[in-house]
Amino acid sequence: MKEYLVFRLFGPIASWGEIAVGENRHSFSYPSKSAIIGLVASALGYKREEEEKHTKLSKSLSFGVKVYSAGILLRDYHTIQTPPSKEKIIYATRKDELSDKLEVKTILSSRDYRMDALYDICIWQTNESFLLKDILPKLNAPTFSLFLGRKSCVFASPLFAKLVKAKDLFSAFTEFNIELNEKFKIEKIENFFESEFLQSNVNEYIWENESESMFTEIRTRRDEVLSRKRWQFSERKEFYKSEGNKNVPIKS
Repeated sequence: MKEYLVFRLFGPIASWGEIAVGENRHSFSYPSKSAIIGLVASALGYKREEEEKHTKLSKSLSFGVKVYSAGILLRDYHTIQTPPSKEKIIYATRKDELSDKLEVKTILSSRDYRMDALYDICIWQTNESFLLKDILPKLNAPTFSLFLGRKSCVFASPLFAKLVKAKDLFSAFTEFNIELNEKFKIEKIENFFESEFLQSNVNEYIWENESESMFTEIRTRRDEVLSRKRWQFSERKEFYKSEGNKNVPIKS
C-alpha cells in the first residue's frame, strides 16, 4: 500500500495553459503539472521569486488527474494596452508603462477557459524532501489564495484534501470518491458533484511515473517547471487511459 494525497478541483471556469504563441492563449482540457505544483506552492506560502523552493517541490512530487468532465470551452475576446518595446527601458509599474499615452497601442488576443470542469488530483512523494502529511493541512487552509489556473478562475467548493492509502493511484481516486460521497450522505448535504452537467460518459486518467503498464497512450507535455520567474518549462512524459463512467448512461 502507498500513501497518496487526493483533492478535488471545481469552479465556474478554469484555464490550464498550453504553449502560447502570438495573440492566442489556449487552455488544455485538464490541469498541467506546473499548475498543480504552483497550487501546492501557493498553499505552502511560496513566493514566485523563491526559485529553489519551487524546483525542489516539483522534483519531490509526482501527480495524476482524473477527469470527470473537461467542461465546455469558452473563448474570451481580450484587449490590452501596451507601449512599443524600447531597449534598456524597464517599467517599474503598470502605471509607468502606460504613462506615455501617445505611444500606447492596443493588442487584440483571445483566452480560452473551461466551464464547469471537474477533476480529482492525486499527488505522491518521489523523495522525502516533502511529506504529504505536511502539505495536507495547507491545502485545506492555504497561505495564499488558490486559483484554477488564472486569478479570475476561483473555486466553487472546498478541495476536500485527504490522505489515502491504496495499491495504486486508480484505487486512490476510487477510495477518495467513495469517502467524499459518504461524507455528503452523513452530513445530509446534496451532492452537486453528481449532477449530470458535471459528469461525462468517459472518465479520463492522466499520470506520470507510475502504473506504466496500464496506459493506452503516451503524451508529451511541456509543463515541468524550470523557472517560475522566467516562465520556463521543459518537456515531460505522461500516460493516459480512459474508461466508461458507469454512473452516466451513454448518450445517443
